[in-house]
Amino acid sequence: MKQYIPDNLDLDGLLLDNPPSFKYHIDKFIYILNLLTSIPARNKDLIDDEGWVPINAHTLQMRIRNYDLYLDYLVFNNVLEQDPQYIPGEKSREYRFSSKYRTVCKPVEISKYTLCKSITTQTNGKKFSEKKYPYLLKYFNSDLTIDYPGASEYLLDTYEMNCLNGEKNPALKYNISMMSAEKIRDQDFFFHVDGTVNRLHTNLTGCKSELRNFITYAGMELVSIDLKNSQPWISTILFNPNFYESTATPTILFNISNISLYSPSLQSLLPSTLIILVKNELTLNSLGKPDVLLYLEKVLDGTLYDYLADEINRRHGILITSRKEIKRIIFTVMFSDNRFIGQEQAWAKKMFKEIFPSVYEIFKLIKRKSASALPILLQRMEAKLMLNHIASRISKEYPDLPIFTIHDSIVCPLGMEQYVSSVILEESLSYIGSVPMLSVENWSKVKVSKVA
Repeated sequence: MKQYIPDNLDLDGLLLDNPPSFKYHIDKFIYILNLLTSIPARNKDLIDDEGWVPINAHTLQMRIRNYDLYLDYLVFNNVLEQDPQYIPGEKSREYRFSSKYRTVCKPVEISKYTLCKSITTQTNGKKFSEKKYPYLLKYFNSDLTIDYPGASEYLLDTYEMNCLNGEKNPALKYNISMMSAEKIRDQDFFFHVDGTVNRLHTNLTGCKSELRNFITYAGMELVSIDLKNSQPWISTILFNPNFYESTATPTILFNISNISLYSPSLQSLLPSTLIILVKNELTLNSLGKPDVLLYLEKVLDGTLYDYLADEINRRHGILITSRKEIKRIIFTVMFSDNRFIGQEQAWAKKMFKEIFPSVYEIFKLIKRKSASALPILLQRMEAKLMLNHIASRISKEYPDLPIFTIHDSIVCPLGMEQYVSSVILEESLSYIGSVPMLSVENWSKVKVSKVA
């Protein structure tokens, strides 16, 4: 079984010169080192700008009982670094390669039977995912291909340019993308639903956006239809008091009951007492307030980012020209801990509160028990809309139309984007109560010019 470790790491020599004080198998070391590339290759959100990768202890222990001894050895011998900011029960331990080993990775083979079997054995979570979404799973077949020579040349050129430009973690980014490309080339597909937020993770969701231009289905070019600013757009339903109904026959199709159904984690973060507080705040104090109406208006007409940038400049003389920076501000407001507003770095959060005080108060109430409550709630709604309603309807109306999901987007063959867009808009209106702004992006090698 192929795994990846840093190209300049002589693991045999290291173990010979510094023999571990415990009984070990070299394949287990290789598997752990491979995780630092394979984890973000499956879910690119599981890596930060500094290159830290979370490693879930429970999952690792199922394959390597004394995994902590292996990790401690790798840290002690300066192969790995461990992030000291570990919060038991809240945040997994995070690791990254030490500076010496932040290089291009090389493939190595492992053969330990029990370890290989554990890696390849279908888990209950995978079986559940495949059973729940067969209309999406069926298109992960030999027709889904990648121009591997073209992709690998592009990724190598990009890596070399990133090194010259001093970009952060160029080797890690290269390794992740190369692993993604190789898995599609080898038809090594994964298909897994996150049990917390219900997002579907596949080879395409973990794929670098530029790399997707080399992917086709049965020779057909693909196109993605994305919900623009999906998290702020979905958040608009949170300002409808009817969303918080717990009756058997709610007046709107998406409500707190069916979103949190079968989710103990969300129910614990949003208990009924807290939901009542949110609903009361909306009904008594916020519904119809000018800043709430303004927020809804700006989100729905697609001008929220521009409006925020203009207001921050007008009120405080801070010029923000990067759309990415404004997006970061909004995500900080929505997803950071309430207590963060007291920090010096929380200037953007304070400005949002100044511009949209009632909106901020609702977000704050939802996050009263935990900062994760709001992102979990929004992502569960996104997943339910995209997977259970939009993709499901398309598969029923066109059962032979290849479609894929990438969280807030639907991917289909070029030429079918108008039909898919119409379904997205109709289902969104039914379940969220408004229509999102959409963007359409063709996947084509013509778009990816050779890196100079």
